[in-house]
Amino acid sequence: MRRFLTGLVLGWTLAAAAGAQAVVVEGLDRARLIPPTGVVVADYSNAGYRMHVGPNGEVEIEVDATPLQSAWPFTLPKAGTTDQPAAIERLARSLTAGATTRFEAVSRTLGWVSRNLRYDADREAPQDAGAVLARRRGYCTGLARTTVALLSAVGIEAREVPGWVVDSGNGTDAGYHRWVEVYYPDRGWTFSDPLAWHHMVPATYLRLASERIDPTAIAGGLLLERDDLLTPVDTYPDAASGVQARRNDPRQRFGSLHVVVGDARPGVAVLDGGGVHRSAELRGGASTFLGLEVGTYLLRVSFTDGGEIARRVRLRARVRSAILLAPLKAGEGSTR
Repeated sequence: MRRFLTGLVLGWTLAAAAGAQAVVVEGLDRARLIPPTGVVVADYSNAGYRMHVGPNGEVEIEVDATPLQSAWPFTLPKAGTTDQPAAIERLARSLTAGATTRFEAVSRTLGWVSRNLRYDADREAPQDAGAVLARRRGYCTGLARTTVALLSAVGIEAREVPGWVVDSGNGTDAGYHRWVEVYYPDRGWTFSDPLAWHHMVPATYLRLASERIDPTAIAGGLLLERDDLLTPVDTYPDAASGVQARRNDPRQRFGSLHVVVGDARPGVAVLDGGGVHRSAELRGGASTFLGLEVGTYLLRVSFTDGGEIARRVRLRARVRSAILLAPLKAGEGSTR
C-alpha cells in the first residue's frame, strides 16, 4: 500500500531549522493510518490532539500546535506533602522554584529531563524513577515514569501514556512507546514526549486505549497518508537541542525568516549580517532561519545545478517573516 507524505518540504525545513537548538513549531499535522494488530485503540482527544477510529479500523489523527495559552498559576506545595521519595521531591522543587505558571513549571521539568537523561534500550534495567535518575538513562517507560514522578512531586497532575509510533517514512523507529500527559485545569490534558516533543506529540503517535498487549500478535501498523504542516517559528530555550515544542503564547523571542524558492530546486541558503553567518541545505525549495535579531541581512541561495539568487533582507522587529524568491529562468546565472 502506498504512502502519501505531502509535508516533506516543511518536514525537512523543520529538521534543518532545528540544528543545534530546540525549536518552537506551529501548524497542523494530520495522519491516516492502520494500527498494528494486537493493540486496542479508541477515539481520544485532548488539548491539541484528536484521534478518530473509523468503522473500517483506519485511524485519523490531527495535531494542532496552536499555542496552548494556559494561564493556570503555579505555587510550590508545602514540602513533604506528596507521596514521592524525598530525593525526587528535592530535585523537582529545585527545578520549579520561582515558576509562576504551571506551563513554566512543566517546561522546566521537561527541559531538565531532555538535557540530563538519555534513552537506553535495555528493558531489563529497573525503570522506576529512582533507578533512572541514578543511571541518568532509561527506556521510554522509565523516562515517562521519571517525568511523571518529578511533576507529581510538586503537585502537577501527570500520567504515563501507552502508545505506538507508526513508521513515518523518515527513519523514525516504529513500535511500542510511552510518553506522558500533563493536566492544565484551564486547558485540559496535553501530551509530551520528554526527549523529543514538549507540550505536543506528532500525528504518528497513536494512543492505545489499553495496556494489555499480546506481543506475539502485534504486527503491521502502516502510515497511509500524512500532511505535516508543522513549521518552525522560534527558538525554544527550555529544552535540549533537537526537541520540538509548542509554546504557551504567540509572542516571538527572536525573529525568523522562512525562505521559499518558487521552483523547489535543491541548493544551499546562506544568511549573513549582524554577526550572524548561517547556512542551511535547501530541499524542496524551502528553509527557515531562527533566532534572528532586528537588522539587515544578505541572503544568498546557491543552487546545486548552478545559479545564485541574492537579496538584502531587513528585519524591522522580532517577528515571523518570509521571502519568496522567483525561480531563475533557463540559462540565467545569478540575480541580485
